[in-house]
Amino acid sequence: MSDKPLRRLLLDALARSACPVCAVIDALVFDELCHLQRAAVVDPETHADVVGHGGYCADHFWYLDALASPVTNAELLAPLMDRLAERLTAVAAQLTTNPALLRHGAVAISTRVGMLTSCRVCESERVWQGAAIAAMLDIIAESGEQQRYTRCDGLCLPHLAQALSVCKDRVLAESLLHTAVEQSQRLAADLRTYVCKWETKDRGWGPEDRAPQCSIEKLVGAKRQRGSN
Repeated sequence: MSDKPLRRLLLDALARSACPVCAVIDALVFDELCHLQRAAVVDPETHADVVGHGGYCADHFWYLDALASPVTNAELLAPLMDRLAERLTAVAAQLTTNPALLRHGAVAISTRVGMLTSCRVCESERVWQGAAIAAMLDIIAESGEQQRYTRCDGLCLPHLAQALSVCKDRVLAESLLHTAVEQSQRLAADLRTYVCKWETKDRGWGPEDRAPQCSIEKLVGAKRQRGSN
């Protein structure tokens, strides 16, 4: 992923209401899992890597469940179930010599089973987020793009915090915070308009129509599992 396509993705995302970094990460995760759903089955190297790491985290496994066909997932899951059976057999053998293992708690037992060592999609996400936030700061610093950023809902709180933590320009950091205040106030006004229109049965919806969802996204980030029902 080069900086130029990433910049283009972020600029396109400014035209939508969601956090631009969330929107870009969503698209990249979708593309990555679209690739992995088959590659982890038919490509020996990718298959060995995914199975060797114990599959994916819960979020990305359920994303894959909604995205890929059941038979494709079955081909990946079969060797993972074999691996799980082997690990559990080993834990059962340890219990015969160390009954106190049961008193060590769920975390200790899960550690001994040790299925998931790392999720490759999570690792990619961390890299993409760092790159996207750096590129977003560069875009916001440009005078021609500041107004576009102000008009959208802006960075969600988690990505705003990350951006502020790496921003080395005090003026830019202050501008980010002031813009976030304006965006939050605008959402608050839209939410009150939404409630008022609902109570008066006025269905002439404007931008306030998406205010509840946009406000949740502002607080916690966008819901990215686009493959889910």
